[in-house]
Amino acid sequence: MANDKPFLHFVVDSELMKRLDDFRFRHRFESRAAAIKWLLNWALNQKPRPAEQAKAD
Repeated sequence: MANDKPFLHFVVDSELMKRLDDFRFRHRFESRAAAIKWLLNWALNQKPRPAEQAKAD
């Protein structure tokens, strides 16, 4: 079964992994991936701006 969805693969340190897993279990996400997708979507909806970009405006 082919899947055309993009795939992300990245490394995180053990402290961030612990925070992700704590968040996942506290909020009862079915998987680590589901929790990460929710967090990424939430963060991007906050309209973040890198510090360098904010200084230029």
